[in-house]
Amino acid sequence: MGVWWVTTIGVVICLGLAGGVLVHFLRSALDIEDSTRIDKNDSNNETQFTDKS
Repeated sequence: MGVWWVTTIGVVICLGLAGGVLVHFLRSALDIEDSTRIDKNDSNNETQFTDKS
């Protein structure tokens, strides 16, 4: 019975570590500040296009 508990706890720990690594690298890859650093245009000053149809 003890082997099953140790195995279950080990699997949960491994899944937690794998999930933590995945979330860490996704958060660093999808950094929101990159969009403002790369795109220097201020969206508030852009001209509004009108439909001329």
